[in-house]
Amino acid sequence: MKVLLVTKQALRIIDGWLSCDFAISSTIKRFQRLGELYLCCSPFTGKVVAQPLDMTMDIPEEHIALLNSESSIYNRYLHRQPNIERIERFVKEVDLVIGYVPSTVGDLACKIAHHNGKKYMAFVVACPWDSMWNHKSWKAKLMAPAHYLAMKKTLRHADYAWYVTEQFLQHRYPTNGITLGYTDSNLDECQQEVLERRLDLIDKNPERVHLLDVGNLDVGFKCQDDIIKALPQIIGRHHDTHLFLIGGGEGRYLRQLTESLHLNDNVHFMGSQTRDTVIDMMDRCDIYIQPSLQEGLPRSIAEAMSRAMPCIGSTIGGIPEMLEKECLVRPRHPEEIAQAILSMSTEKKRAQATRNFHFAKKYMSKEIDRRLDEFFNNIRKDINSINQ
Repeated sequence: MKVLLVTKQALRIIDGWLSCDFAISSTIKRFQRLGELYLCCSPFTGKVVAQPLDMTMDIPEEHIALLNSESSIYNRYLHRQPNIERIERFVKEVDLVIGYVPSTVGDLACKIAHHNGKKYMAFVVACPWDSMWNHKSWKAKLMAPAHYLAMKKTLRHADYAWYVTEQFLQHRYPTNGITLGYTDSNLDECQQEVLERRLDLIDKNPERVHLLDVGNLDVGFKCQDDIIKALPQIIGRHHDTHLFLIGGGEGRYLRQLTESLHLNDNVHFMGSQTRDTVIDMMDRCDIYIQPSLQEGLPRSIAEAMSRAMPCIGSTIGGIPEMLEKECLVRPRHPEEIAQAILSMSTEKKRAQATRNFHFAKKYMSKEIDRRLDEFFNNIRKDINSINQ
């Protein structure tokens, strides 16, 4: 079976390798299990991290088409024909089209597949309404209804849909197609010693508050500024308080905010890091925090839970499916972040560490592979019955 994946995410082809600074290599490998993969994506033009995530390029270069960015209104509405032609060329060659949504090119690919009588899957990773309506730009707010309705339409006609949440995205963007509601996280199996080391760390540092957040520094909906605003209240009770921020981007606003609040000694900008470094920081820090305005089911929270970290997250997207109610805060409420952290007693941190460690087992590779195999087999049977 031939499969086309269309995504807005960018890849760089370097000497026979696909290189990226985000965790989509595992997603590509998963979809390769469905059949021979074709790929439409954006060219990577940003800064390359020190050790980007790589995968051996076993996709022939003739099966890869680079799309023009649709971040501008001009490219999206007045100069879209090149993207249409590139996607249509591959759609005619394949049996199944996969649109990575929310993205305009993902919606476009699903629309082209539908018009050509080809089956398509919507790979649903987030909510465009939350992302754009909560954006700082008024232009993004104006575009929020259009993107929301476009994704509603994409899912309405989808033959198959893979949601990374178990309830939230399904409720907001329903479909009549065959569905899977499961994270695309790809976590390694964790040993019991991970939990034992965490409990020992909690007991040895009962008053320490070392916070960790992983996310791009220039994406406003990640809301790292709210964590920074909560720090003075926390420092008043716990002097050994530090925030470690891992993520790409310049973070000018966050740096200015840190300086204005005289927190330069407490906030540490670490830039983009390899997965091994992220895991090491998770093992060293005390609490993982992600107060985002928009999320699907955050891979970074799943990763932190697998390292037995107590976690605090917002009430947005799929986060409430992962964390207990007492560990949730309303977005754009720094005072709730401070209170949630200050309420983390030693006993509570031990309880959350144990709970999160065991809960994260559902995101382990073996369990995901089992669910995916069943989902993919149903798709193969459905498509094979049509081709016969």
